[in-house]
Amino acid sequence: MEPIPLPPPFPLLPKEGSPNNQPKFQDTKGNGATMELDTVELWIKLNGKINDTFLVVWQNTPTILQNGPQCGLVALAMAAQSHGQAIDTDSIFQKALNMGITKKGELFSSFAMCELATCIGLKPLLLNDGFHDAEILLRYLISGKMLLVPYDADCNHSPCLKNGHKAHWALLIGVLFQVDNSFSHNGCCSRGLLRQNIYRISDVHASCDLPSQVKKENIYFLGKHGKSKRLAIWSYNSLQASNNNLHEVDPKRVDDLEYVLPPNNNLSDLRGKVIVLR
Repeated sequence: MEPIPLPPPFPLLPKEGSPNNQPKFQDTKGNGATMELDTVELWIKLNGKINDTFLVVWQNTPTILQNGPQCGLVALAMAAQSHGQAIDTDSIFQKALNMGITKKGELFSSFAMCELATCIGLKPLLLNDGFHDAEILLRYLISGKMLLVPYDADCNHSPCLKNGHKAHWALLIGVLFQVDNSFSHNGCCSRGLLRQNIYRISDVHASCDLPSQVKKENIYFLGKHGKSKRLAIWSYNSLQASNNNLHEVDPKRVDDLEYVLPPNNNLSDLRGKVIVLR
């Protein structure tokens, strides 16, 4: 496998007892808080995992809420702003309109999403059957990349199986690994204690074997999307299943001329697709 370039160093964690030692992930680029450690800790407690050890890696990303069916545009805007670009959702919407790939902000095509990402200065890489090789996908995340993923969103925005009728875009900004207390990272990365049994990993080596050591059922994605200010935490298996079940546009929209719909309303250009943003 070709080595993946290492991401820039993470911001240094404050020393224990420092007045700046806040229990939140802070966005050093001035975009405000991007993830709250409280959310991760609460999720661990609610799922009865307080005695397990967790390793986490993420990218600082702003929170943007969508207005109408603009989940894909909002996900792109969050990614672009995290790369230091001064671009908002409205500007991306105008570009998409000019390209003829949307009418209200909807994007039912991963190919169109890649074209739009390129248009605003990002470097997308489209993966077919993207969840098939977990190790490759995780290597992108731990090396500092973000992922655009289409999936079916339930009423609480978590992954579900609605045959594509609730298709939604999310931006994956990190990953949470659940490991047992005897886990050894063999010096492949550095880790700093955030809270009890929660460590943030950084300085990840290209040869890091962490992605190959952790089972799928112990891997959780950290994501953001346009319908919530809260950090999303979803299991690998649930997001993979949801992504692979995207088959058709909601029949309620089939005859709607207000959207740019795929041929025969088939979501084959979303199903199984993952877009890496480099």
